[in-house]
Amino acid sequence: MIAMEPVPAWCLVNGEWIECEDPVMAACDPQGGDVYAAMAGLGFEAWCRIGDEGFAATPLTLTVYSREKPPLQFLLQLEGNAGNVVEHVFAETLPDAMNLLAAWAPVAQAGALVELARRAPAGDGEPSPVLGPRLAPSRPFAPGAAHATAVEP
Repeated sequence: MIAMEPVPAWCLVNGEWIECEDPVMAACDPQGGDVYAAMAGLGFEAWCRIGDEGFAATPLTLTVYSREKPPLQFLLQLEGNAGNVVEHVFAETLPDAMNLLAAWAPVAQAGALVELARRAPAGDGEPSPVLGPRLAPSRPFAPGAAHATAVEP
């Protein structure tokens, strides 16, 4: 039998952060079982999602799962587009979960809005290019660099 080291997770309990073993990862088999099956086995069901995992450029998707009662009644799953990394953060109660949502939802929403704006059709009905010209940052210490100029991506 393969012994796995416990996977740590951050948990918000009555407004205080504690570190404990991630129960979802503990429920997975040692070779990396199905995380979603482990979550379902622990009673977690999707409660809300902010961001859209279907947009490859969305920087962060935040999904909240809940189960009937504590301990660790809420699971916040953070998925980023920079790699194949998923982080779990737990909240003991609804007030703890709402505090986390209030703090983290703006990041996921902003990324989703940027991606939607990039995909919006241009005024001529044609889709906007995914990456159009962007403004180069101004260089305040360079002579004549008081304005930004367009550069190709």
